[in-house]
Amino acid sequence: MLSRVEKLRLKMAEKGIPVLLVTKIENQRYLSGFRSEDCYMIITKDQRYLLTDFRNLEEVKYHAPDFQTVEISYQYTVYDFLNEMQFSLLGVEERVLTVASYNELKNSVGCELISGDDLIEEIRMIKDENELTAIKRAQELTDSCFTYILDYIKPGLTENQVALEIELFLKKQGATRLSFDTICVSGIRTALPHGTPSDKALEKGDLITLDFGCVVDGYCSDMTRTIALGSVTREQKDIYHTVLAAQKAACDFIEAGKSGFDVDKIARDIITDAGHGSAFGHGTGHGVGLEIHESPRLSSKSTDILRAGMVVTVEPGIYYPDKFGVRIEDLAFVTSSTIMNITQSNKELIVI
Repeated sequence: MLSRVEKLRLKMAEKGIPVLLVTKIENQRYLSGFRSEDCYMIITKDQRYLLTDFRNLEEVKYHAPDFQTVEISYQYTVYDFLNEMQFSLLGVEERVLTVASYNELKNSVGCELISGDDLIEEIRMIKDENELTAIKRAQELTDSCFTYILDYIKPGLTENQVALEIELFLKKQGATRLSFDTICVSGIRTALPHGTPSDKALEKGDLITLDFGCVVDGYCSDMTRTIALGSVTREQKDIYHTVLAAQKAACDFIEAGKSGFDVDKIARDIITDAGHGSAFGHGTGHGVGLEIHESPRLSSKSTDILRAGMVVTVEPGIYYPDKFGVRIEDLAFVTSSTIMNITQSNKELIVI
């Protein structure tokens, strides 16, 4: 944790930020080891503070012993503490603060506010060994869940029932929480990339898209598989194999030094050349860590350059409204010469 703070201080010095107010929960967790919705973090060139009320006070002291703990209340607020520090410039995470919070801070603290956006996120892109271990453990649990759910799925169950079973399995096996709301869609609803599970019953001939993940030691996993129930048509099979070819090609292409734009182009060109370019409307992947969506991005608008230690998803898809959709997603570590794909679940077309 101390080395992370020192890296941040170097970036603050480069940007001319003497004091940084950290309000993003994931950034607080990254720098201190403590996660709560009721804390403020303040970093200076020689001090680090965590401000919270009496409910979290002892827990903060336990989880973040290297931080100086400050108790705040209705009578003594974060604004009072900041004003006592008497500085002229304060860096803030503008993208995290609401307009109301930003205006209240601006009106309550006697200093100039400047943007401190992305200072911590840039450091977070490169994972250390402990982070990689946590992500791997989360993905191992996700793979185990996929194996389990293949035996559970049968005609007549609803999407909601399957999603609930996924979530129960993950929690029972030790997940802290879900990475995001589980996606289970079937039939024509597989054309909804982020469809919400419904009371639609699974039917023979349906494609079923399962997109889910869990959190272990604070870090997320993420995986998508599209399977077939009972039978598969020639069109479904052809589109599945197009997505699979694009996904595998992007995985093979990734290495440190490649751009997120170029990775996306590898997958997108295969899908476009097969005649489905207009049906692939999202990016090829994104970073994963303390958040389920973080930098770097693998998309047609990405300017990110991949570096060893980054963790990314690779998830092209094809979606035709009122027909069906297919998405296949793996989670992988970027290395100097390739990727380490930590998703072990079969991604060839499965018919159950």
